[in-house]
Amino acid sequence: MFGLLKIRIVILAAVFLGLVPFVASEFIRMRADMTRQLDAINQSMLTSLRRNQKAFVEARLEVERLSETIALSRNLKSLSPEDCNESVAHLLQIQQKVERISLLTPDGIAYCSTDPKAIGVYFGDREYFSDALASKTVAWSDFILSRVTGKRILQSAKAIRTGDRVDFVLAIALNTAYLRQVSIDQFSLPLTYGMLLDSDGTVLDGGAMPGVEGRLSEETTKRMAEIGTGLVMPGTYGAGDEVFGVARLPGTANLIGFGVSTEAVRSAATQAMVERLALVGFVALGMVAVVLGLLEWLVLRGLRQVVHVAERVAAGDWTSRITQKPLLPDLALVGRSVNMMLDSLEASVNTDALTGLANRRALDRFLLTSLNRLKRHGVGFTVVMIDIDAFKPFNDQYGHGTGDDVLQMVGATIQRFARRTDEIAARYGGEEFTLILAETDPDKLRQHLEALRHAVEAIAIPHLHSPHAVCTVSIGYAAAEPEDSPLAAISRADGCMYLAKNKGRNRVEGLPEEHQDRELFSRFMTEMA
Repeated sequence: MFGLLKIRIVILAAVFLGLVPFVASEFIRMRADMTRQLDAINQSMLTSLRRNQKAFVEARLEVERLSETIALSRNLKSLSPEDCNESVAHLLQIQQKVERISLLTPDGIAYCSTDPKAIGVYFGDREYFSDALASKTVAWSDFILSRVTGKRILQSAKAIRTGDRVDFVLAIALNTAYLRQVSIDQFSLPLTYGMLLDSDGTVLDGGAMPGVEGRLSEETTKRMAEIGTGLVMPGTYGAGDEVFGVARLPGTANLIGFGVSTEAVRSAATQAMVERLALVGFVALGMVAVVLGLLEWLVLRGLRQVVHVAERVAAGDWTSRITQKPLLPDLALVGRSVNMMLDSLEASVNTDALTGLANRRALDRFLLTSLNRLKRHGVGFTVVMIDIDAFKPFNDQYGHGTGDDVLQMVGATIQRFARRTDEIAARYGGEEFTLILAETDPDKLRQHLEALRHAVEAIAIPHLHSPHAVCTVSIGYAAAEPEDSPLAAISRADGCMYLAKNKGRNRVEGLPEEHQDRELFSRFMTEMA
């Protein structure tokens, strides 16, 4: 009896020992699930903030177009106040983004408005009014307190002129309630906070969402004002378990901020881990010694390797793979599937989502490896920096969606010029790209890069603000040197690209030989330092 009990205890102990790899893998899985979900929240926040900025710009543009349309009605000032009110009131009915339309005298007094309380009010001391008088475009205020309603408004003003004489000033206030709702609608996640901030981090409007208890930390809002656009992560700067996103509203000194709780994500990941462990434990308790032995020989050895690979991946080692072939065909299939999944994940971590080229992370690692090979074995290479000429005016003219299409087309063209295994094409950031080429012969290299420049120009993407009428690139290149740091290698090629831009763009430039070019290059390198 005692011996049987002892055997049972040994079996139970063996079963619990066999559970250790499963428990470890579940903890790793929980951490991976939690990290993945938190990353998804962060990405969703950033995407929603960008949408908010875009919606805000579109609302301002719509008001500016409305201003230009009303400005064509030169007879507004000659109307009686009653007729004028009726005319602008009709415009307000079809503009949900607009809260109030007023016509001001050149002295700043409202003589016509969709809000009767505004008539006769003096606005001549407002900064936006002075800016409108001094400009021929639409002038904007930051979010200010309305003298009419006492609420926060965003006010535009445009001076309507006959020659140099100002006939009247058209003042249009954006509907802040509409803007608030549009901002909230950009989020797919339940918000805990939504607020309007000034440049010092003072909350001008909003705060905790309905049903949310708690007090917003002043340290959090100060940090949001400091970063301007970005995220305040949970557990930092008084954020608690919230992740806070902030974005600067284009054309103003104001910011919008939002908060999302991560507590639900952490609780769900923990609960899922507990449920999975309980199920595994229940099944494990039914195991017998023979089954345990078979599992040890046929299964657990392979699973331990899976757990080891998972731990290495969780620690940041994306190169770890399953190398031992399990005895069971099914486990061998799992091993191959895990390796394929890790290959796919590693590729996604090192790939720019928009262009499909290597991203900055992959470029930095490749450049460091190439420099080490140069120092140890003397294998030279060339760093090439490529910048799309006048890309900001292109985006302003054709829109960021078209700009993204251009980045993809230029990126695909650049990719064709880095075919060797010891070469890489990467998106450096924004409209800048980088090539690491094995070629170091100056003549062959220039011929290769001239072909790249011609290939981009041959795409013939129309560009109104380019002297070449199409999208072009400026290219700078410089051979790496054994004593280079990654930054030094990049900076030297960047200086050559700066030289190409200063010499008219749509050019390929290496290290300068002429005295004037060397001065320009030296000035750029000094500024970079």
